Amino acid sequence: MERKSPPTDRVVRILDLLADAPRERFTLTQVADTLRLNKPTCLGILAALTDADYVTRDDAKSYGLGPALIRLGTAAESGLANLDLVRPFLVDLHDRLGLSCVLSAVYDEHAMILDRLGTAIPGDRRDLVGERFPLAPPLGLVNIAWEHPGVVDEWLARPPLIPIAADALPVRDIVAGGLANGYIIECLRTSSSSSVVLASLLASDLPPRIVDELRGHLPPEDWSEFVTTLPDDDATPLPVANISAPVFDRQGAQQYTLTVVPERPDATVALARAWGEATARAAAAASAALGRR
Repeated sequence: MERKSPPTDRVVRILDLLADAPRERFTLTQVADTLRLNKPTCLGILAALTDADYVTRDDAKSYGLGPALIRLGTAAESGLANLDLVRPFLVDLHDRLGLSCVLSAVYDEHAMILDRLGTAIPGDRRDLVGERFPLAPPLGLVNIAWEHPGVVDEWLARPPLIPIAADALPVRDIVAGGLANGYIIECLRTSSSSSVVLASLLASDLPPRIVDELRGHLPPEDWSEFVTTLPDDDATPLPVANISAPVFDRQGAQQYTLTVVPERPDATVALARAWGEATARAAAAASAALGRR
């Protein structure tokens, strides 16, 4: 006779409910009523899952899948729109260009690294897969640049993580260029941009109090690392940090962001354009694999 564990079965049913609607959130009442579970029992399970980051709970007291599931592999992939269908295009792009590649997505109001080939941050030996960063200026622009304009407006309206030196106009130009070209280029600067330092700080193991203190000493973000218009002369030097392109789901939403990381101070406009077009083609092929027409 097959033996089952009713408590474990309840946990699985709750996770399955959330995984079947990864873009939706459920209140305690909705979870309990849908699964016909006792509310106190359901609350206890959700509390334990939330503590372990398998489930998230927002200010509206609703629940959704949590980031810890990323590290469990298959369970997380089912909640992130067929990640296994996109990975081959990441691998092919990496093999063809010989450049580091990163796949990221917006998840629970954060930009999260889902996969990488090569070094995501030069000189950083950490795996970084599963790392997440708050989706607020100046972080995450390439993760929402190809979304509905209202999504960009909402992102711009969020309290910035560090001071912003310019108004929204540079961001509009960056987004317009990304829509026109199919990719967005970020350049290397003589010193690391505030957003790069900020992302490294947030991904570090430093205590939050120290991170907040250091954030206060970063210079304002001015978006100057982004290229809005490529020079006409292909031989013009263009030190490229990374290039990003969108992967759309079947509804046309930006599901993933595919990024190549050349980190090449000796690049030219011609080389940057070739990398950008290759990245955009790979992202378009991945979109088609997800059902995008």
